[in-house]
Amino acid sequence: MTALRTRKHRVLIVNAYFDPWRVATPTRLFVPRAMAPYFLAGHFEPATCDVRVWDEAFHGALLDPKIFEWPDVLVLSGLTVAFDRARQLSAYVRAANPRVVVVIGGPIARALPALCSKVFDYICMGDTEEIADVAEAVLGQNAVLRHGAPRMDLTTPKMGLGYLETTRNCNFACAFCSLTGENQPYVAYSDEAIEAQLDAMGKVTGVMLLDNNFYGSNRMNFERRVEALGRRWKAGQFKAWAALVTGDFFKRPRNLELVAENGCAALFSGVESLDSAILKSFNKKQSLVSEPLALTETCAAHGVQFDYGLIIDFAQQTLEEVDAQVESLVADHRVPLPALLSMTIPILGTPYFNESAAAGRLMPNVLLSDMDGQKLVEWPKEPVEKVVPFFRDMLRMKGRKRALAGHVVRHAWHWRQHLRPELTAMSLLRPLHRFGPRMVFGSLAQMRQTWREPKLTYSAMSDQLRLAYTPVIPMPDRFAQDFKPLAITDANGQLTDDVMAAQEKPRIRAT
Repeated sequence: MTALRTRKHRVLIVNAYFDPWRVATPTRLFVPRAMAPYFLAGHFEPATCDVRVWDEAFHGALLDPKIFEWPDVLVLSGLTVAFDRARQLSAYVRAANPRVVVVIGGPIARALPALCSKVFDYICMGDTEEIADVAEAVLGQNAVLRHGAPRMDLTTPKMGLGYLETTRNCNFACAFCSLTGENQPYVAYSDEAIEAQLDAMGKVTGVMLLDNNFYGSNRMNFERRVEALGRRWKAGQFKAWAALVTGDFFKRPRNLELVAENGCAALFSGVESLDSAILKSFNKKQSLVSEPLALTETCAAHGVQFDYGLIIDFAQQTLEEVDAQVESLVADHRVPLPALLSMTIPILGTPYFNESAAAGRLMPNVLLSDMDGQKLVEWPKEPVEKVVPFFRDMLRMKGRKRALAGHVVRHAWHWRQHLRPELTAMSLLRPLHRFGPRMVFGSLAQMRQTWREPKLTYSAMSDQLRLAYTPVIPMPDRFAQDFKPLAITDANGQLTDDVMAAQEKPRIRAT
């Protein structure tokens, strides 16, 4: 790489993504947006590096062969479920340019270190700053910015939002969370790092905090970060901000008062389940008092919109119990409908995954890419042939469309005097977007792939492979292995040798 002196080094950073609905087109209305690529981009010196970012969630599936030919260095990140996609992208770029250097980091590298060390040139198992070491080793010292701010200039179109991270990881250990499996410490950014991000962001309509837990375990540090946001809000850099907090945040009334006084307009909290027994089984003790109606009313009293997610666990819940809970939410217009609704995901490397595998709950022939929350991958409490159609219809509120529309209108009207007009408008539009038909507007290649996808069956045992496993361009035979899915279980429901070996720690971090 050091021989390339006639032009800038070309660095392509990709957030690999498999859309659970098998839509290859952009999903730009989904919030929050993946920002790791832009943090990574900030560690490459603009004077010597030409950096491009492609987020397959925000921009849609990367299908353009011209882009495969472009980079000298390919940096990949993404959620664990996207390992197969990251491998496919690596193959495309390597076929176009055998000299390319491929780097992978994030959840994929931390969950599958041994396998990643065989597939990619460099694996980064730490935070985004680790890319600076790789950049120096591959491109030279003049290609590196050790303390570079995130490249917010590359986030266009911004959709009116700026993104900020003030802490990393979480101080709780929910059994199903990938952060628990990674066992990384909860840390807060310095004042200087937060200010640098805000400076790089520029003026935006609103700011979405990316913290897994904005509240955290240190109250003084929390207040310091809130006040830093408040100063920028009062100065007019943005109109409002939103964050994710854990249930313990609401136990102290002053917390809500403080964020509201400093420009907070919305809070998301992982209620996850309305059943306390299930919460305890997930080790989610911080949500035992997270009752949606009470939190909605408390937040609205301070002009803050409340949002939450629900996880359905058919291994512990009957269809009747799930149906009754959903019906109760739709029937009470005071409570918002959940922003996130999915099945429990046994994410590789988590305590929940280990427990599910040991208990024999995993179905046969489950692929890693099946574990997206929209497919049944564990044996349910009731017959599969009943659970699958029930879940499919619930995700689209089939049979409840009229009740859904009525709920949305009444909910917005009920809270209109407590919330800003733009929040009232969002409470009208977001549920329709969540539970309505998916938009399939993008490039012709993306739309064509979406239309040709095999129909989603919502069960790992019956689903066909998505089209991504068929190369979009002719590929040399040596890359055939890169388009084979990683199987989690075999025909008997036991963990495969491949996945057992893939989780072993490599002897070295980079090769």
